[in-house]
Amino acid sequence: MQCAFDVGGVLGEPLSDVDTRRVGHMRMIVAARLRYLGLDALVETAGQIVSELVTNAIRHGGNGSVTLSQLVTRGELRLLVRDSGTGQPKPADPGLDAEGGRGLWIVGLLADELGGQAGFAPETRTAWCSLPLPHTCP
Repeated sequence: MQCAFDVGGVLGEPLSDVDTRRVGHMRMIVAARLRYLGLDALVETAGQIVSELVTNAIRHGGNGSVTLSQLVTRGELRLLVRDSGTGQPKPADPGLDAEGGRGLWIVGLLADELGGQAGFAPETRTAWCSLPLPHTCP
């Protein structure tokens, strides 16, 4: 499954109402597909991960497009978010009172909690996460 949309934001600026709704729509699309596949156990965590990755792509990618891909294959769920902007992620060290700057760090923690992995491929501008499927899945 793949979804894409255009972004008209300014690097580092807060998300517009339209972009905030897009984050929610991407989360709902991923949740619906996981439920359809009987992967209800992954809905909450995958939703949090999609929220972080899509928000980062919108906020730090600037003008351009954002593409979300969801793949279920070989015992794992892969979530990939690519943007066509020019911004680059920075290591998380936002300070205790900062309201942002922890997105990729949060994704890494969520993935690790379920035995998965997460990362960012700068050459393709793709943030990704892989989660193992629950043992009850075929």
